[in-house]
Amino acid sequence: MIPRKACTLFIWQVVVGASARGQGLAMRMLRELLCRGQREEVRFIETTITIDNEASWALFRKLAKELSAKLEVSVAFDKDTHFFGEHETEHLVRIGPFN
Repeated sequence: MIPRKACTLFIWQVVVGASARGQGLAMRMLRELLCRGQREEVRFIETTITIDNEASWALFRKLAKELSAKLEVSVAFDKDTHFFGEHETEHLVRIGPFN
């Protein structure tokens, strides 16, 4: 949970080993997080994704659709400003509100 955004769950990374990919494990992990503890307080999910990470984009778009929630995208960390050109821009993906 983000301290100043008490209703927002931040997902740092979703990683699935190569041998387990394509079996829906990443989505199951996200669903499990939403079912734990303070679910009634979670109204938004945020994560950061680089533009070329097709698997993460697909996962979070699918999650937004499943939650019937809006998916908004903005720049979180710019390639040149924050990473001095050494890492791709990280886009902030915000899903919500949802129940």
